[in-house]
Amino acid sequence: MNALQKLIADYLADHPGENYSTIGRRGGLPKTTVHSLATKETRKQTPHPDTIERLARGMSVSVARVRLAAADAAGYRPDVPQEMDTDEGRLIVSAWHELSEERKRELARRARFLLMEQQESDSEG
Repeated sequence: MNALQKLIADYLADHPGENYSTIGRRGGLPKTTVHSLATKETRKQTPHPDTIERLARGMSVSVARVRLAAADAAGYRPDVPQEMDTDEGRLIVSAWHELSEERKRELARRARFLLMEQQESDSEG
């Protein structure tokens, strides 16, 4: 499953009752386009920018997130450090660019908290 397929599948899993038609209707895309994006494994290029924007609108996610998944599906690797080249790492990198300064500070605070918890757990074990 490529990154764009995973993004769509995760969205549908998190939104029971949604389907390709509802995504398409909200985004202004034909159901067949959403179906193709969700099921076609091999992509030689990214979808047209308008398609990316409409898919993002249909799923109520950021354009940057869909663009990143589409680029990954077409074989373009995002600029992330090698140790972060996972689904979670790419999500963190793409989210960082979309967060307000206040939310970035909150994310950093939570990361410090998680690191402290991990260090405490490691020292106890």
